[in-house]
Amino acid sequence: MTAKLTHKLNNDVWAILPDYHRALATQLDEHDYSGNGYDLPLPEEESGVAIIHIHGAVGKMLTDYERMFGMTDYDDIAEQVADADANPNINSILLHIDSPGGTITGLPELAAKLRNVSKPLVAYTEGTAASAAYWVASQADSVLLSESAEVGSVGVYVALLDQTEYLRQMGLKVNAVSAGENKLDYADFKPLSEEARERLQANVNKWHERFKAEINNKRTVPQSSMTGQTYEGMEAVEAGLADGVVNDLNEVIGLMANL
Repeated sequence: MTAKLTHKLNNDVWAILPDYHRALATQLDEHDYSGNGYDLPLPEEESGVAIIHIHGAVGKMLTDYERMFGMTDYDDIAEQVADADANPNINSILLHIDSPGGTITGLPELAAKLRNVSKPLVAYTEGTAASAAYWVASQADSVLLSESAEVGSVGVYVALLDQTEYLRQMGLKVNAVSAGENKLDYADFKPLSEEARERLQANVNKWHERFKAEINNKRTVPQSSMTGQTYEGMEAVEAGLADGVVNDLNEVIGLMANL
């Protein structure tokens, strides 16, 4: 299970705050495997509003070990939203988000499902809705945040580990035997070639353009607000990334109860 998360951290395309990505990697390295895990909040219902919690980093087909780090699975979000949409006692759905983002894999599929929800869908954060988490939030009918919360970080990246200098200092040399011209393009025991770098850059550019396009499926956000920066409170509203500032979760639920 640790190998899967390590591989994701070192090789996958991420839409996440870079400092959180580094913190997750550090936490993985230092974890003593003795904890009992982390239980994410279950969906709630209040005044006809289904409250679905999206906390921690987000990703697709997470293992139990990844969930121990407080991550939320895209499939769980989709299932909980679908259940709420089909529930006759639910009038509207609230995505309660506190997440720095996560992986690209599974994200466009979840976004498409959110766009097809029949009931009013609102996203709210009193913490962070960044990168992949903002991609999720942007598919709602409206995005709300508290005054000190932040949203945005519209961008993607790949963080490849280059261990060539470390191996050299340790007196180690890797003899790799492979078939396929590009099989070892992203191996961490050799420098990244310019051709491989250009290929990776083209891929992250592609996903950044997709990210921006999907945000503008439901919103009209200027390009200048989608270059990777985050915005707090009213700044987010002025940047086109949010629709309003509220005091707390109870105020959001009160507003949604009248939809």
